[in-house]
Amino acid sequence: MRGAVRFPIHLPISVKALGTEHTAETQNISACGVVFQLNSEVEVGSNIEFRIAMPAAILGTPADVLVAGAGRVVRCDSEHGHQTVAAVIDEYHFERTD
Repeated sequence: MRGAVRFPIHLPISVKALGTEHTAETQNISACGVVFQLNSEVEVGSNIEFRIAMPAAILGTPADVLVAGAGRVVRCDSEHGHQTVAAVIDEYHFERTD
């Protein structure tokens, strides 16, 4: 079985974990997961909700697209006051942002 293709895209992401909303930046994204950096901590196993605004220029669409979804934290690494979080995406959908 082959691994998912990851795209090294740095975009703002809004993440809700344990009832708290965090602003972060993606490090990479695939169809089944996302890696992002936070200034606060979340725990492995935490359920998350997220929203990422995908620019039209990246997608080749006439307008930006909002990706909203849910997932689970599967890995956390702390370094230099930031936490790098890897999450599996369990579900997502696209919303137009016109």
